[in-house]
Amino acid sequence: SPVRLADGTIVVALRRRIPNDDKTPCWVDCYGSKDNGRTWSFLSRAGDTGGWNGNPPALVVMSDGRIVCAYGDRTRIKMFARLSADGGKTWGEEIALRDDYQPDKFGDKDFGYPRIVQNHHGELVAMYYWSTQKNFQQYIAATIWTAESNIK
Repeated sequence: SPVRLADGTIVVALRRRIPNDDKTPCWVDCYGSKDNGRTWSFLSRAGDTGGWNGNPPALVVMSDGRIVCAYGDRTRIKMFARLSADGGKTWGEEIALRDDYQPDKFGDKDFGYPRIVQNHHGELVAMYYWSTQKNFQQYIAATIWTAESNIK
């Protein structure tokens, strides 16, 4: 998931795992490029995405310049977000966006693949696929919140 900062820096977040290793939990790494993508440098580890091949992240640059990274953790069975005020070098505490996922009768924990935007009210809108006990068939869900408030 790429974003471009006001200074032209490109920041990407990538789902990572150790090849041929299904026992080590997966994670999200961020890399940055100051030369329009010609070279890249490691910035940070943005979050943990658990087992089952982890979960790909989504990034958005807020109107105030902060970056938000949304991702699912398939071990803890939750959707999370974290904010960075320094271009992805460091990240704040995890914000739990959703925690009521219900695996299907086969124990499938395949959820997530978030996308995130900031709407015209300044709210963050994270969209992802999900299922609950009431709605056991996976569907597109959304969580709307502001960086300074509780989750809606």
